[in-house]
Amino acid sequence: MSSLEWIEVLRAENVAGKTVADIAREIGMPRPSVSMLINGTYPADLNKASAKHAAKVMRLYQNKVACPHFARAIGFAECQEHAAAPMSLSHPTKLKLWRACQRCEDNPIRKEAS
Repeated sequence: MSSLEWIEVLRAENVAGKTVADIAREIGMPRPSVSMLINGTYPADLNKASAKHAAKVMRLYQNKVACPHFARAIGFAECQEHAAAPMSLSHPTKLKLWRACQRCEDNPIRKEAS
């Protein structure tokens, strides 16, 4: 996922009529930070903000998951499909994906179990 994709989603929510305060409350981020992100004046490291908030923004507003393996947002159904796939011992790419899913905080299979 591009590090700016989730910020574009915030901007779209704001343009659609949501106030900055409402967005901030929904994602659990300080209102001034959300305002600076939307206006492109956020002074801190965007990588840290992305790591902390991108997944929640994509899940809340796009029904997507910020997939660290693919480095992009994927649909929840696609995420669930990858997470439920069996471990592949014959295909290195699929094995890497399986390992990434096992470690992922947003793994829907692991969340259902807890």
